Amino acid sequence: MSAPCLSIEQLHAAMPQFPPEMRADPGGRVIGIANTVIVHFLGREWFMAHIRHDAPKKGFLNLDFTSDPKREASTFRVIEFAENLLNLQHLDGFEACIAQMRGGGEKIESTCAELDFGRFLYIHDVPFRFVEPQMAKGSDFDFEVTYPDGLTATADAKCKFETTAIEPDSLRNAMKKARRQLPADRPGIVFIKVPQRWIEGATTADKMIAVAHEFLATTGRIASVKFYVSHLQIGDGMVLHRHALKEISNPNNRFDSTRNWDLFSNYYVPPSWNGMPPKWHRIFFWPTFPSA
Repeated sequence: MSAPCLSIEQLHAAMPQFPPEMRADPGGRVIGIANTVIVHFLGREWFMAHIRHDAPKKGFLNLDFTSDPKREASTFRVIEFAENLLNLQHLDGFEACIAQMRGGGEKIESTCAELDFGRFLYIHDVPFRFVEPQMAKGSDFDFEVTYPDGLTATADAKCKFETTAIEPDSLRNAMKKARRQLPADRPGIVFIKVPQRWIEGATTADKMIAVAHEFLATTGRIASVKFYVSHLQIGDGMVLHRHALKEISNPNNRFDSTRNWDLFSNYYVPPSWNGMPPKWHRIFFWPTFPSA
């Protein structure tokens, strides 16, 4: 059963129910709102198992209070997840993501990657929809994406888990798996999210791009590979979040060898946005955005 839509007005109405100490603390209010969003869509039992710091089994979204950097990083991740749920809830196919998330385990981190790509498409005004898994070769992809000229492409999202070793060659297997899940008669895109530490050395980043070029030389089905990194920097009482993206078009694709398959190039972000467009409701700065 899908959860009903959650409005900004409902979140404002929930604040008086927070404990007094939480209401008095700006950071506490932000966490309270994030928790409210997550419980709304996934339920309190799921929240206790996968978000709480004292959950018996640790996972990708569990809060970690064992050190200041881990506390900041895990809290950021939870708030970012809640923002994705709040802002993407109206999109076609969103409930498929929620259903996957309820599965727990590795599905949580891989579905978070799907939501991250959904956020990136949404804030760049790229029309798309989430696609419900079909469990069939050639039709088990994650997104349908529409280019400005109306061309629709299929896309599948993969991610390298935060705990995996840095192995750029392993990306080839992820690309091959995505190729099997995408239809042969429509342009295909492979989104791959990699951990931040994978791009902290130029050698690894260059190797990732080389692996993508090598893979694309072997396929006509895939029109583009797009790498994404959520880059978090913590220090001096500050948290700086940036997005890193690299798009690689395939000149060997069978659909249009002359086309540039980039989706996110030449996108201007005004300084007044604070990194995100006005249509994106920021839980991080709650409750500074409008109530409606």
